[in-house]
Parts: sequence; structure tokens; C-alpha cells
Amino acid sequence: MARSGSPRRIGRALLAVASSLVLILTVIGAGVSVLMGQLQGNITSVDISENTEGTVADAETSLNVVDEETGSYEPLTVVLMGSDSRSGKGNGGFGSASKIGGERSDTTIVLHISGDRQSAIGVSIPRDTIITLPKCKADGKTVGGNEGRFNTAMDVGGPGCTVKAIEQMSGLDINNFMMVDFRGFKRIVDAVGGVEICLSKPVDDPLSGLKLSKGKHVVEGEEALAFVRARKTLGDGSDTSRIRRQQAFLSSLMRKVLSSGTLLNPASLLGVLDAATASLTADPQMADINNLKDLALSLKDLKPANVTFTTLPWKPNGDGATVSVNTKKAKPIWQAMKDDTPWPPKGSAGDKAPLLKTPPSKIQVNVLNGTTTKKLAKKVARQLKQQGFIVREVGNADTTDYTQTTVLYDPDWDESAKTVIAAMTAQDSQKVKKQGAVIDVIVGSDFTSVEPVEILDITQDYTAQVNTGDENFCAS
Repeated sequence: MARSGSPRRIGRALLAVASSLVLILTVIGAGVSVLMGQLQGNITSVDISENTEGTVADAETSLNVVDEETGSYEPLTVVLMGSDSRSGKGNGGFGSASKIGGERSDTTIVLHISGDRQSAIGVSIPRDTIITLPKCKADGKTVGGNEGRFNTAMDVGGPGCTVKAIEQMSGLDINNFMMVDFRGFKRIVDAVGGVEICLSKPVDDPLSGLKLSKGKHVVEGEEALAFVRARKTLGDGSDTSRIRRQQAFLSSLMRKVLSSGTLLNPASLLGVLDAATASLTADPQMADINNLKDLALSLKDLKPANVTFTTLPWKPNGDGATVSVNTKKAKPIWQAMKDDTPWPPKGSAGDKAPLLKTPPSKIQVNVLNGTTTKKLAKKVARQLKQQGFIVREVGNADTTDYTQTTVLYDPDWDESAKTVIAAMTAQDSQKVKKQGAVIDVIVGSDFTSVEPVEILDITQDYTAQVNTGDENFCAS
């Protein structure tokens, strides 16, 4: 899909969305009791009630109402928007405001946080999705109602119009939004010590300035910015392929912020939080710093593995530039948000089971007997083959005292390892750097049988690009 408009706009808007996520996470550890007043004064509150179809709550209404019967919070759905406005101090490095007028939501994520605060779904909406723009109020006039790109809803009627467009395409009742520009983003990345990225090949992109060798890197400042905005030399050059890379960046950033040690000196984040909140616009409820603090505290146990990212499934329009929503595939995602149920559904595996994406037919394994039971490795290898796994070697482990079946895998093949672990119901797994694509299965005395695994069709859909926050991803 060809890209229209500025080649730098998407990366810039993605950083804005990242800033809002980091803001929520870092408010926990930044000495909020001292900073509350200062941070509150930074945030711009905007009432979008005249354009949204739901009821927009005021600042006094808590984001964390607890249901007395279930003990859970109310589920929360918030639209995270990255504004591509060139106006304002610090925003001029990505194009001239005089040359690129207006303001568009070029990166938009619909984030649903479950009532138990144990999981979340983030749905990225491609900027070039063709929709019927909603009729919105702007300067006392009714605007919109015509066909156009999704990201122009912001230009037509502000953030409320973008929220209304999402409500109309999803059927959701959305009360909250956060919109950020990128001014404080580089300082946030620097404050957490940089973000780890991975490249499957060297990159030399003169347009973005990104020049890095193959492998893993920790990027800060300008390099981080260049990684998320580079297009010509990464992926297939389309906006939709870049979304997957941006989601991986957000996942890595989330892991860094949530990891132990990142916030050991919370006071050092004062300047970063000050910059981030100064760039933040939100509805009155989300703009209240007390609500943000309480939301952050409620998310303290959220694990990256339980955060699922996806792109709203789409179909090409045949013009090489725009797409349309695949409503059949999108419907279950929106329904899961409405019902506050996991997506993709885990079925018989249970809601707490990891999302499996790699089918057995793409996984190579060695099977090693770690017990005194004769021919056990051959028995397991036979069962694995029946499930579709590619068995390379069958033999004995280094010892015969394995009480637990153990899976050894290269962290670059973590998604394949999840499938093997599920099939073996392995209680132990270990990362072995540079082991390569072949996964070692050491059969322990606890082994009973190889279990069938279910790979959902949606995880194989190249438009949806389903991934979780714990994945290792190498951009190509």
C-alpha cells in the first residue's frame, strides 16, 4: 500500500501515542504526591461531548469504579491519538506547519483495558482506511458526512470526531481519549535508558537518518525516532507494515518501563513527565491527574504477555493507496471489547493460556530422553510428528534425572517455543542464546502425552498482525 502525505508523519504520531502510554506507566513511580499540582496544570482538557455518541464523564468521576459484587473495576476503553500537527514549539522537525496544514490522527490505537486489569487489547487503525466520515460539530457548523480517509476525521472535527468515527465503525460507547504530540518523547526514551529494537538486516535509510547494523540495538533520542518513521528500507514500504514495527517498539518500551530497576530513581523523571504532560490533551476525566494516578496503580500487575496488539483487519481497495475495513474479521474484536472478554479467544486452553501463533509445521525440534525410561524419546518424537512438528534428532539428554519436561530455545524463536511448551505441557523452559531455530525438548518423568495445539486463523492473517507485548520482533 503506497503512502500518501509526509513520509515522516506516521513515525511522529506513533511517538505521541507512545508518550501517552509511558505517561500512564511512569506516573506510578514519579513521586506523584509532590508532582500532582504541577502535572495537572500541564494537561489540556477538552470536552468532546457534542461529537461523541456516548456520555462523556467529568473530572470528578473516577476511572476506577469497583463493582461491589465482582470486586473488579469497570472495563475501560480509551482512544490514544497521535496528532501530526506541525504547530507549537518542538514540533517543527517533521515538516513545516505552513506547508502541511491541519491536524490528523495518523496513529490511532483503541485500547481496551479489562475490568480485572489483568489484560488489554490495542487495535491500531490504518490511517488510510476509507470510511464515511461522521457528521460532527465544528465552529458551530455540521461538517463531515462524506467519504474520506479515517485520519482526516481529526482535521474535520477535532478529536471528538475521531472518537465518533471509531464509535460508528465499532459500535462501542467510548468516553475517553488521550492525544499527544511528540515533543517530550525523546526525553522519555532517554530517561528509561533507551529502548531495545531488533533488525534482521542492516539498515541505511537516508530519509530518516537511520543507519544500524543487523541485530539488536538500544536506541535513544533521534535513533528511536528514526526507527519508527523509516519506511523505504524497512518492511514493504506500506503504512500497514510499519504499524507492526511500531507496535513492537511500544511493546519493548512497555517492557522497559515495567521492568524492575527502570524507575529506581523516580525523581529523575520529573522533567520527562513535565514535558509529556505539557503535550497531552484529553477528555476531562482522563485529564485529571488523580484519575491517571489511580489508573496507573490499578495496572501495576499487568504483564506484557497479556497485552495483545492487532491491526484492524483490512482489505485493499485496489488503488495501491487505501484500504477498507474487513468487517467480518473486525466484528469479533469489537465484540470482545464490548463483552470485556479475551481476544483472540483461547477456547479450551483457557483465558490465561499464551497466544499461540506458530503452527507445528513450521517448528523444528530435537527430542532428548531425560529419564531412565527406555525409548521414551522415540515415543515422544512419534507423537510430535503426528501433531505436525518437524523432528530433527532423537537421543538422550545429558542426565536421566529430569523430573520436569524442559524446553530449551533461542529467544529469537520465542513464538515457536510457546507452541512447543503448550504441546508438551512443559513446566520448565529456558532461553539459550544463539541456539538457532531448532528447539530442544528434554522429556522429563512428568511427561504423559503430547497435547494438540490450536492456532487460530486470525493469528495467521497478515492484515491483522496479531502480537503480544512479550514478543521478540526483528524488523526486516
